[in-house]
Amino acid sequence: MATATITRIDTGKIDGGKTGTDRIGADTIDWRARADRIAGEIAEAAARHDADDSFVSEGYQRLKEEGFFKALVPAELGGGGAEYAEICGAIRRVAASCGATALAFSMHSHLVAAAAWRWRHQNAPTDGLLKRVAAEDLILVSSGGSDWLKSAGAATKTEGGYLINARKIFSSGCPAGDLLVTSAVFDDPEGGPTVLHFAVPLKGEGMTILDTWHVLGMRGSGSHDVELKNVFVPDAAISGRREQGKWHMLFHIISMIAFPLIYSAYLGVAEGARAKALQIARGKTGDE
Repeated sequence: MATATITRIDTGKIDGGKTGTDRIGADTIDWRARADRIAGEIAEAAARHDADDSFVSEGYQRLKEEGFFKALVPAELGGGGAEYAEICGAIRRVAASCGATALAFSMHSHLVAAAAWRWRHQNAPTDGLLKRVAAEDLILVSSGGSDWLKSAGAATKTEGGYLINARKIFSSGCPAGDLLVTSAVFDDPEGGPTVLHFAVPLKGEGMTILDTWHVLGMRGSGSHDVELKNVFVPDAAISGRREQGKWHMLFHIISMIAFPLIYSAYLGVAEGARAKALQIARGKTGDE
């Protein structure tokens, strides 16, 4: 396998850095203002979902209504053409009211942002996925929490593709998701254990969401396990291959793009907790 090289990634230019008319009106969208509007509307529901251990459906619905799931798709591919920093800021603001909504959304966002960056800077054939996200308003679910370098699950070669058997933990947002972006290991007789990357419909045959997410924090993120039983993935749907357990350039891209989006959610949670603590300390709880 070729040795991966480190490349500087300008995450602020996910959309290619275009401005004015080149961004097809994207500059007229104030994503932070939209996030503030959503945050004000879902705070009460967030407390309820935390209390009864249920998915933050209202938060996801409002994000979809405001165009957030296609925000990071480049404008020329039909998306919102949002700047990377804008969505980091939006996630931070939503998180101050509902950490679970923000965290689950960040998992979708990093998949879209990485695909957009690869399309823009590496001429990767990710435009098909990005166009679908924009046109169909798709929600992507990442299984990165259960994969990383080694991946998890088995891919067995069959005619025309592979049969996948796996159980993916920490699949945040899966109750509302459309596509699971995931991977599995194929025991290649020539190349050895090889990780295959692909996306599969969450509502497809052999896909089951297991009700396993019962935790102390982020209770509304819907980070359940997703089970894949003999799920067929055609050869043409394999988007990448890599040697199992070895660092790959793909993870450099993921690290640079995913982590700031995810950490924006945690920063927003901390800021929301601070604001609440100050409110209580000043005796302005609203219960008096």
